Amino acid sequence: MPVYKDEKRKTWYVSVCYKDWTGTPQRKVKRGFKKERDAKAWEHEFALQQSKTCDMSLKALSELYFKDMASRIKESTIETKKSIFETHILPYLGKLPVNEISPAAIRSWQSELMSSTKTDKNGEKVRKYSQPYLRTIHAQMSSIMNYAVKYYSLGSNPCLAAGTMGKKRTHEMRFWTDEQFNQAIEYCTNPAKKLALKIMFWCGLRVGECLALRPVDICGGSIRVNKTFIRKDGEDSKTGPKTDNSFRIVTAPDFLLADIEDYTSRLYGLQPEDRILYFGKGTLNKELDRIAKAAGLPRIRIHDLRHSHAAELIDMGYSISAVAKRLGDTEETVMSTYAHLYPTIQDKIVGDLEKRQGCITKKEKAHNDAPSQS
Repeated sequence: MPVYKDEKRKTWYVSVCYKDWTGTPQRKVKRGFKKERDAKAWEHEFALQQSKTCDMSLKALSELYFKDMASRIKESTIETKKSIFETHILPYLGKLPVNEISPAAIRSWQSELMSSTKTDKNGEKVRKYSQPYLRTIHAQMSSIMNYAVKYYSLGSNPCLAAGTMGKKRTHEMRFWTDEQFNQAIEYCTNPAKKLALKIMFWCGLRVGECLALRPVDICGGSIRVNKTFIRKDGEDSKTGPKTDNSFRIVTAPDFLLADIEDYTSRLYGLQPEDRILYFGKGTLNKELDRIAKAAGLPRIRIHDLRHSHAAELIDMGYSISAVAKRLGDTEETVMSTYAHLYPTIQDKIVGDLEKRQGCITKKEKAHNDAPSQS
C-alpha cells in the first residue's frame, strides 16, 4: 500500500511509482495528510489521473488542465481562470467524477449561480453576478470539459447540451470625457498616482502596461510598451503584454511627456531599468474611486480610463484601424468593443452605397438615351 504514516510528524504521506508521458519511471511523494483516509483519497485520484480516463473528479481534472495550460497562456490569465474555478465551480461540481457530470447537473449549477443575490449599499437584494460575468464562468467550465473531451476520452461536453448562461458584455461601458478627467485629476495630490492615471487616460495603456514602465521605455516623444506588471502573493513580476498586438510604440502628447520628465527627475537613484511607478493596481483603483467621489463624477473602473481614451479618439474622427494600432488591439476587437461609439458609420456606408448606385443609374440612363450609331 503506497500510504504510510510519518511517525515523527504524526501525519500520513503517499509514495507511488508511475510512468511519465515519455514512459520513464517516476516516483511521487505527497506529505502532510492529517488522516489516513485523506491520503488514500489523494492516492486514488492520482491513479485516476495517470489512467487518462474521466473517472477522476472534476477537481483532479482541473489540476491537470491548469498544469497543461501553464506553459501556453500568461500567468495572470491562469490565475484568473483558477480564481473563477475555485470560487464558482469547485464548491458545486468539484467532487463529481467528470464522466458523471450531466447536462442536468450543469443546468442546476447554472441556476444556483443565476439566482444568487447580495445586499447592496442601500440594503436591497440584487443579483450577485452580472450577465457578462456569468457567461465568463460558464466559458471556463466549458473549456475544462472540452479539455476532457479532447485529451481524456470524455464522450461529449455537457455544457454544450445544457446551453450557456449570462449574456455577452453590453455596450453600457462607462468612460470620462477629457473635461471630466481634468476635473477629477485635480483632486489627486500624489504625484505618482496622478502620473499613472494621466498615462492611462491620454495614451490608452492597460494598467499593467502602465505600471511596468521604466525610464528606458520613454524615448523620442513616445512610450514603448513591451511588458506587463503583475503582483501575485505579494511578489512583483513582469511578463510580456497581453497579445502580440500589444507590443507597440505609443506617441505621447508633449504636456504628458513633460509631466513624466518632471516626475522621474525627482526620483533619486532611478536606474534606466527601474519601474517608474511603485504600487499595484489596487492602489490606483482606490485612488480613482476617491477622486471620482471628490469631483462628484460617476464612478468608473481603472480599465475604463483605456475606454475613455478610445472614446476620445473616436470622437475626434480617427478610424478603427488607427484606434486599434494605438490601443494594441485588433481591428475586430475594437469594432466589437466600440462599435456603438461609431453612430455614423452605418449611415456613411448606406450613403456611399446610395451615391454609388446613383452614379451607376445615371450612367445606365445616359447610355440608354444616347442615339444609336447605325
